[in-house]
Amino acid sequence: MTSIPETNRRGGKHIGPIIEERLKHLKENGNVWADKPHDLISWLMDEAEGSERTVKAWTQRVLTLNFASVHTIAHIFIRVLYNLAANPQYIQPLREEVESVVATEGWSKDALGKMYKIDSFLRESLRIESDSSVTMVRKVLKDFRFSDGKVIPKGAFLAVATRATHLDDELYENAHKFDPFRFANMRGEDEDGTNNQFVSLTPEYLPFGLGRHACPGRFFAANKLKSMLAHVVVSYDIKLENSAKPPQSSRVGIGITANTSAKVMFRKRAH
Repeated sequence: MTSIPETNRRGGKHIGPIIEERLKHLKENGNVWADKPHDLISWLMDEAEGSERTVKAWTQRVLTLNFASVHTIAHIFIRVLYNLAANPQYIQPLREEVESVVATEGWSKDALGKMYKIDSFLRESLRIESDSSVTMVRKVLKDFRFSDGKVIPKGAFLAVATRATHLDDELYENAHKFDPFRFANMRGEDEDGTNNQFVSLTPEYLPFGLGRHACPGRFFAANKLKSMLAHVVVSYDIKLENSAKPPQSSRVGIGITANTSAKVMFRKRAH
């Protein structure tokens, strides 16, 4: 297991001097100064109060957010790689899309926004399987009575059945089938083409939650995952070592963890 005190110490070695420099500017110039960085550290320092205004506290918050953003993206991308390796027939159409878009847009954020098949592959991978069978877990703070008389008592916990929703044939045609371009094909049904993007929120697609408390980091995750998948398909041919199907995930309670022992084989493309 990772040593939390040691991790905090190492993190403080790198982040501490930056925070100290920011504190110096705050003392000399107040909360606003020329060229003040618009980044996570500044946001944390602006909002912290009382005992939270320490180098140690700010360092721990940065490390916590790093952990939250890195391990979730890693888990998603493992599943994406498994799906790609188990379905190598989709590598070429993905590759053609990336090469076509990059030829006109370069490797840019605008280019990522035009990679509809890449986006759809990611969304479908997360629809088929995410990190949990439920999402949006909430605690009831006071008794709530529905119009039909049903009562949810104070202290109860509620959650939305994500996996059951995503695999419901009434919501998705052949819901149990991995159809990587499902959402790319559905874009034509949208007036503006945005309802079926990887980051889009709907009652039928819930890995990022829904409403005001939906995951705010999903846009960062989308750009990172698109970049990674685009790089893989233009740089490598891949396949699973010993299987034609994505490796079975493990489940503990409501949690779903991607298989960590399966092997994916990479072969560098000859350009």
